[in-house]
Amino acid sequence: MAAKEILVIDDDPIILLIHQVVLESALPAVSCQYFEDARKALLYMEQCAGSDKEFLLFLDINMPVVSGWDLLEEIRNSVFKENVFVVMVTSSVNEGDKIKAGHYQNIYDFISKPLKEEHLIKLREIEEIKAFII
Repeated sequence: MAAKEILVIDDDPIILLIHQVVLESALPAVSCQYFEDARKALLYMEQCAGSDKEFLLFLDINMPVVSGWDLLEEIRNSVFKENVFVVMVTSSVNEGDKIKAGHYQNIYDFISKPLKEEHLIKLREIEEIKAFII
């Protein structure tokens, strides 16, 4: 069975802290990493390439330098793309973002910030995601 890890990627440190509190409270035994910079998250995943590690990303869209969409394109072209599962966690109310998310087969949900425990409960219903959040 592949090792599983959650990566939370958001440029807002307050949102990262909120997500950390929610995840540590709801999933105390789950390994999570937190990144304010999508480039650092990508580097982390690249360093794990070749292992059997799988990643669940809670990913923001609108970030400076490397956006969530930019990161998804990098992942789409990576050797580890099959090991990445994504939940968009965003403040975007742009319907176009939801439509665009539908074009990525590794995006499994699109939820509004901040991440809440009820989101995690709902995500347990998604077969590809539930092993990350039990």
